[in-house]
Amino acid sequence: MTTKPQLTTTTPPGALARAIALAACALLLSACGGGTASTSATAPPTEVATLKAKIQELETSGKLPNLDRSSSIAGPDANSNGVRDDIEAYVAALPISPVQKAAAMQYAKVFQQALTVDLTDKSGLDRVGVLNEQAIRCARIVFMPNYQDGYDLGSKLEAMTANTKERARQYLAYNKALSGSVMSGATRNTCDP
Repeated sequence: MTTKPQLTTTTPPGALARAIALAACALLLSACGGGTASTSATAPPTEVATLKAKIQELETSGKLPNLDRSSSIAGPDANSNGVRDDIEAYVAALPISPVQKAAAMQYAKVFQQALTVDLTDKSGLDRVGVLNEQAIRCARIVFMPNYQDGYDLGSKLEAMTANTKERARQYLAYNKALSGSVMSGATRNTCDP
């Protein structure tokens, strides 16, 4: 019996809610990224300073990854491998197998491409959408039987990639540009070689 590939949208159920939550987190984190107290309309300066200090403490302890918060959408990528340096360092430090790290890097690369793709280029958007489907399929394969671990890691990398106000806005614009796109789900091993 042959199975027919399922059609899936590039934005899975709950993606809009996740994107909104991601944007809210990015806005919160961007308030901690070195701006002046006058940039926070909702929190008094002492609360912003306290939050900044707590985030710094968690980053220094290693409980939170130390993420780039520059205004650059792409951020630093010294080795030009398509993954921001801070995210690459985070993946390298994860206590997972080399094959799982490769799948995580594939995810991270797709999220980075989502930030930098030309939103007016339909074929470019489709290409990133296909790469996203392939990264999801790869994670399901390499994290089996606990594929939820791969999905959770992908969600964390997605949030880390869009960690500033500028990046969150760009990622939301990417998802909006994809709205209504449909692609066929991969049925083979789609891990990068």
